[in-house]
Amino acid sequence: MPLHPDAAAFLKAMESIPQPPDATVQEFRDAAARLMKPADPLPIGKVEDTLIKGGSGQPLTLRIYTPEGPGPFPAIVWIRGGSFTRTTLEQMDPLRRIAAKMTGCIVVSVDQRLSPEAQYPAPLDDADAAAQWTFAHAREIGALPDCIGVAGESSGGNIAAALALRARDRGTPTFAFQLLFAPLTDASLSCPSVKTFEEGYVLTRRQLVWAYEQYAPGVPRTDPGISPLLAPDLGGMPPAVVVTIENDPVRDEGERYAERLREAGVAVRHARIDGMVHHFPGQQALMTFFGLLKDLLAEVRAK
Repeated sequence: MPLHPDAAAFLKAMESIPQPPDATVQEFRDAAARLMKPADPLPIGKVEDTLIKGGSGQPLTLRIYTPEGPGPFPAIVWIRGGSFTRTTLEQMDPLRRIAAKMTGCIVVSVDQRLSPEAQYPAPLDDADAAAQWTFAHAREIGALPDCIGVAGESSGGNIAAALALRARDRGTPTFAFQLLFAPLTDASLSCPSVKTFEEGYVLTRRQLVWAYEQYAPGVPRTDPGISPLLAPDLGGMPPAVVVTIENDPVRDEGERYAERLREAGVAVRHARIDGMVHHFPGQQALMTFFGLLKDLLAEVRAK
């Protein structure tokens, strides 16, 4: 369908903002800081930070969002996106508050290290450490130990899916679900939508190549650790919610990932948001995502 007028206005406004590889990492981060301005915080039950040992034993901050009402609650270990290179806990704070309030889940927001300063597998190791801490301390934070999932948007979706694969292969932690919003799942960039939307939609093919080079230089692009879609077997993965965006170069790899999960016998709920672009999914996308999550949680908890 045609671009939504709001998405078209967003693309017009972004024309004057350089994107990688024409912008440096610092310029890319500064642009995010300007675009993702602080808002009045949405009231929820409780927000607190805790410091744990991340990958390689370095300090790692988790921000824990607890909804109102009596627990215990399902919990989501949420990995932030940003082309592996940008965004902060503060910039993602409004979305994490909305997630906790709309889903009734504890959201554990992970301040994983960014690339290129920390490269694969360091950010994945941080996400892993956050997940293992959440499982070990579930009752302390008011979470249900048998209803903890992993989530991520964009490059955070890449790390979340890779972590679900790692956990499956290792046998722990046992995620109850995975939530992927416009995820990057194929570092080989072999799906048709990468060509269809390679220019003109803010996220470009050149930027995707650049992002993977910041995150995982020298790693084969077919390695499942950075290309979960290309894992030989997706059997035994946790039930999934996958939301994709119509005018998005990574649309097809997200949809193919959902298809491969289904083919492997995994329960999947998928929706495509029409008329929107990767960086401007629109309010409908969030409502759809959280609605699918509620449906999935009802099914998971009924088992």
